[in-house]
Amino acid sequence: MLGVSQEAVFGQKFEEALQPADTLMVALNTNSYVKSLGTEFARSKRNESYMCSIAPILNDKHEEKGKLITLAEREDVLNIVKRFGGNYAKYDFNDIKGENENLQNQIALAKIAAKSESRILIYGKSGTGKELFAQSIHRYSNRSQGPFVAISCSAIPRDLVESELFGYRAGAFTGARREGMTGKFELANKGTLFFDEINALPLDVQTKLLRVLQQSEIMRLGDNRTVPIDVRVIAATNTDLFEEVENKNFRADLYYRLNVVEITIPPLMERLDDLELLIDHFIKRQCVEMGVEKPQFTEDALETLKTYHWPGNIRELENCIERAVLLSQGKEISIKHLPQRLLIEPDRFCTDALSISDGLQEMIKIPLERCDGNVSRAARELNIARSTLYRKMDEFGISNPS
Repeated sequence: MLGVSQEAVFGQKFEEALQPADTLMVALNTNSYVKSLGTEFARSKRNESYMCSIAPILNDKHEEKGKLITLAEREDVLNIVKRFGGNYAKYDFNDIKGENENLQNQIALAKIAAKSESRILIYGKSGTGKELFAQSIHRYSNRSQGPFVAISCSAIPRDLVESELFGYRAGAFTGARREGMTGKFELANKGTLFFDEINALPLDVQTKLLRVLQQSEIMRLGDNRTVPIDVRVIAATNTDLFEEVENKNFRADLYYRLNVVEITIPPLMERLDDLELLIDHFIKRQCVEMGVEKPQFTEDALETLKTYHWPGNIRELENCIERAVLLSQGKEISIKHLPQRLLIEPDRFCTDALSISDGLQEMIKIPLERCDGNVSRAARELNIARSTLYRKMDEFGISNPS
């Protein structure tokens, strides 16, 4: 395993013959059993990392006469972890339900991108199914036999993001595990690493991520050796990442590295033609799980579902259907089985949305007129980037008054 002959080391002291890492020497001088310790050997001709366990050798009087060190190549251990640690994709494109034209166009684009090694940036509001798309892309790609590892950038405490991504050596910092930790990049080697809500990634970590994407190698915290990695990165965001760049919250160079292929998942409100199909799909699944007969909807209950504005998108619809099936127990689903928030008059939301839209248009038109159509001056007055103002003008169909 080490590429060192017996003759080269026989009769020498262990630490001189193989020059193990300090962490292994410290562990050897303890009286306890040691498991899953990461280590390296300076004399190894293969420049590999290893996982080792240490057990004392005892005589019949239970006196310690030596140590037994068992080595496994780190890569072999990681492959076992990948197989049994849940780092795989459960879903594929067949699990994305919907016949909406816009949705189908995005699925077609995702399938084309999946067969390449290009990085993908997925846009979508919360609950639209960004990870479902990411897993489907992985399953459709040439890396489908490799691991799929997901990380939510907003769910990890800021001071732990680096160690989660890159891992660390034993004793790298106070509170670190004695055996060290393998990072997400190493776990995703030969597969796909999915960054959910990448807009929440701290700026200092963005810099390090950019270097990883450029160099295809990482360095664990507390280590001085680089580790080559082969990982396909898919990122997702629920905000306009270009606006985050303009507001200096996201690195422009990282944005362009990630945004090779852009996929935009339409919200449920823009694909209401799929609503009945989705309701039927979720009902069938819930009935199988709960072991009840498939219920029917009353007309007013179905109409309520159709006129609701669905801010939580597919996730909210799925939870709503689960609740209704549970409460109806296989009988007809009526309004009383739906959440109370769905019963608020839909006109109120339409009116609010319309007034907000009108207000935004006025906010843009007035400064433009005051600045005689000078977009740069109007943007400064509004305290937004000029490109953002152009985009909003295009969105609302506002022509330059000059």
